[in-house]
Amino acid sequence: MHQLAIIGGGPAGISASIYAQRKRMDFLLITREVGGQVVKAGEIENYLGYALVDGFVLVQKMMEQMERLGVQPVYDEVVQVERKGEGFLLKTLSGKEYEAKNLLFCTGADYRKLGVPGEKEYTGRGVSYCYTCDAPFFKDARVVVVGGGNSGFEAADQLLKYAREIYLVEHSELFRADEVLREKVLPNPKVKALLRHRVVEIRGSQQGVSSVLLENLSGGEVFELPVEGVFVEIGLKPNSELAQSLGVLTTQKGEIVVDCNNRTSERGVYAAGDCTNVFARQIIVSAGEGAKALLSVYHDLTYGISSWI
Repeated sequence: MHQLAIIGGGPAGISASIYAQRKRMDFLLITREVGGQVVKAGEIENYLGYALVDGFVLVQKMMEQMERLGVQPVYDEVVQVERKGEGFLLKTLSGKEYEAKNLLFCTGADYRKLGVPGEKEYTGRGVSYCYTCDAPFFKDARVVVVGGGNSGFEAADQLLKYAREIYLVEHSELFRADEVLREKVLPNPKVKALLRHRVVEIRGSQQGVSSVLLENLSGGEVFELPVEGVFVEIGLKPNSELAQSLGVLTTQKGEIVVDCNNRTSERGVYAAGDCTNVFARQIIVSAGEGAKALLSVYHDLTYGISSWI
């Protein structure tokens, strides 16, 4: 039985594995891939030590550090966890089983969907959740970006290099993106801001997306807008199903509830990063939370713990 199994290889899991290796712990890092959402993040301007770095390059740097320290991820997917004696049994997609005394969930989050007619049908044929992957395919096109937070504005900024027109759709009365992004995107004549609007349907043909139906939430009218692309940037859904199967407490949004030491409501179970109720979904925050969680696990294994949330 290993001391710890780290599930997930995004910034939180990578950071935790580096600290675990430095503490000479007996641990596993099990992940489908290394990097998580960072690989698709595009240009990053707010990660400490880098004035500007591409997400893919940043992940490469993280992997180089892991390799230098001797961290060897198990490339697999955990599909089931259950308590077994004083620890846990993990079953993977490949059919393998592992045992660990403690678990650290760093399972991150996935893109939220609009849940409107046409979204599923046209995913990959005009509907995208990854502007860094797909923006170049929309040269001289008209596109809708759904979401007025940082992700939406980062998508719009990337699309300015390619698209002819960008309709920035936000259901509330204000854009929530950082001021620096708003100053960069909104003055551009290519950008058309549509506050208090929402997408109610995505339409198209065999060739792909051809239009969206938008509802004006101020007046209630619904109108059709001809576009060739829809970029959905409305936040993330925590990947907490495995943790929930152990009875771990979560918020209404599905976020794993953790205390200041990254302990969950279940003894021996810790969590870090975007799958938790941490205040900010940022790469640097996830990396810090992963380090903090690992130090918490190490402390509890070394000195014991008298209470759990």
